[in-house]
Amino acid sequence: MRRIAAILGVIVCCTLGRPAAQEPGGSLDLLEKAAAADPENLKLGADYRQLAISRKEFDRAIEVFEKLARQKQSGPNVQISHALAYVDKVPPSGDIRRLYLARDAIKALTKSIELEPSVLAYYVRGLINLYFNNLIFHRVPRGIADLQRAMALATADTPTALVARVYVSLGDGYWENGQRDDAREVWSRGASRFSDHAGLKSRLSPDEGEAARVVKSALYAGTRVDTSLAELPSDR
Repeated sequence: MRRIAAILGVIVCCTLGRPAAQEPGGSLDLLEKAAAADPENLKLGADYRQLAISRKEFDRAIEVFEKLARQKQSGPNVQISHALAYVDKVPPSGDIRRLYLARDAIKALTKSIELEPSVLAYYVRGLINLYFNNLIFHRVPRGIADLQRAMALATADTPTALVARVYVSLGDGYWENGQRDDAREVWSRGASRFSDHAGLKSRLSPDEGEAARVVKSALYAGTRVDTSLAELPSDR
């Protein structure tokens, strides 16, 4: 069933590049059924969410993964998909609503970690914590701790694009926490492994103002985060 659903997802996903108005009427339904049939398939869930984003069906995706996550014996990956459905709704939402979306996403990721700690779950939870105003909520240190755990869990099998994201975000966390030397050290280590990574290179500008601008832009909640999970193998 996992393989069939993954293949189905690849076929339907080929339509994602077209404007929403040109999408076949049943394609969102089809992907939704495929994701429901294989809820632990992160990539299939991501393909469904990307189409939901293009159609602004944020609440529909949240409800779908909420139901799947509540099922008995639900696994860690559907909790991640549920959390990312909340993340997808953040950019078009108001400031207060964003706080609730972040809270709910963090709860889902915590459940995922309780079931099975993973680089992805710790990374996403850590990143979300960086978006909170540190002077008011004091959540940036929690984000740093999660990102450190994500880094510690990474192995040779962890997708390199995901590892690079952890380096970027851990450095951003240090920067937001006033630990500028630590931020540059992490970004430098990341750049030594991923020399062509634009995000790491832009943060290592000798101009402190430019580095601050890049981090501020990256942690602006109105900017859509890439949740396509394109770096994951298609069977995940």
